[in-house]
Amino acid sequence: MSTESRKPMAPELLSERIHDRLEQHAAEEASVEKRLSTLELCGPIALKRLIEVAEGHSGQSHHCRRILLAVYNGSKWPLELTRLRCLDRDLQRGAIILIEWSAYSGRELHEYLENGDHLMNRFWETESCQGGES
Repeated sequence: MSTESRKPMAPELLSERIHDRLEQHAAEEASVEKRLSTLELCGPIALKRLIEVAEGHSGQSHHCRRILLAVYNGSKWPLELTRLRCLDRDLQRGAIILIEWSAYSGRELHEYLENGDHLMNRFWETESCQGGES
């Protein structure tokens, strides 16, 4: 048997590469879909937790309000990543989940809340009165 008869033909190689790439793409899509499903479950929990803290009067409340406002209106309230360092680990994870969820959500996050726009406006006013508007 000659070595030429054992070599795969160019169309066979191409077909194998296409098949491998399609399998890889399907695995990546499944991973993304799993992450989106997780975000749909965890996002609302993180949002409620951050709001709960934001309604308080502590330093963490201030930073939670600013993170929520950054998600609400990033052009007026840019996200300062150093704010994450001011939060405890649980709130840091919640903020990161919230930010990621907001990137994939088909709606504005305040729309998931009853009177969400009113709540965000109240946080806006609180932060503006503290001289915090950027």
